[in-house]
Amino acid sequence: MLNSSWVDDYVNWLKKQYEVNKLSNSDEIITPFTNSIGDNITIYVSSNPDNSITLTDDFDTIGDLEMMGVDISIPTRKNYIKNIIKDYQVNFADGEIYVTGDKEDFPAMKQALIQAIIHIDDLLMTRKSNITNIFKEEVYNYFDKNDFGGLKTYRPDGSSGNSYVIDYTIPQRGTKPYRFINFTNNSSFATIATSGAMYGDISSGEEYNLTNSEFIIIYNSEQANPSTKSINIANQYKLKLISWNDKKEILSIK
Repeated sequence: MLNSSWVDDYVNWLKKQYEVNKLSNSDEIITPFTNSIGDNITIYVSSNPDNSITLTDDFDTIGDLEMMGVDISIPTRKNYIKNIIKDYQVNFADGEIYVTGDKEDFPAMKQALIQAIIHIDDLLMTRKSNITNIFKEEVYNYFDKNDFGGLKTYRPDGSSGNSYVIDYTIPQRGTKPYRFINFTNNSSFATIATSGAMYGDISSGEEYNLTNSEFIIIYNSEQANPSTKSINIANQYKLKLISWNDKKEILSIK
């Protein structure tokens, strides 16, 4: 059973971890909680003409995420933020996370704001792990914005009779062939070799061949670049490897 003195000891210790600084138009509260880049989460409290108060992160959370290369305009991430804002009943506008209410509700408001900040800050982890779906969303979003005019998750058949799933396919246009495009975080030898075998089966079928089709792999260069072995096997299978950072080359696919 939890001893009440332990709770008291914890609360007393926690109080000592906070730092409060008086600014010109607000109070700065530096909390003992840290974000994903190791900084203490800081919130700002200001009074309003109607005697209510506003607590805000002063745009720091989203600003740090964008500085670390996290694109919050991706639909998956936008929905995640929307759900967090709803769950903790705080507000979000133009990159600012804030909450407004009565002074006597300050403890609950502070707790809700900090929890929302911590959960939204977790988006940084989507840049480092478990990012396959989010990476694909980023590529799809880029293709949509730049009007590539292709089809998502197209399923061509190979000469073996097997059906394959291609992330994005652009039909023949003018002198340009079919462009079969897959997106991958993992540009390892095994991944490239498997893609090569798949393309070999597709291009030896009745509908597609080496003269009317091209197979392209867009790899996430923020995760890893293909090894020499991977590049050699890609050349052997006539696969085109393009780094996600090389937007000029990606645009030339259109």
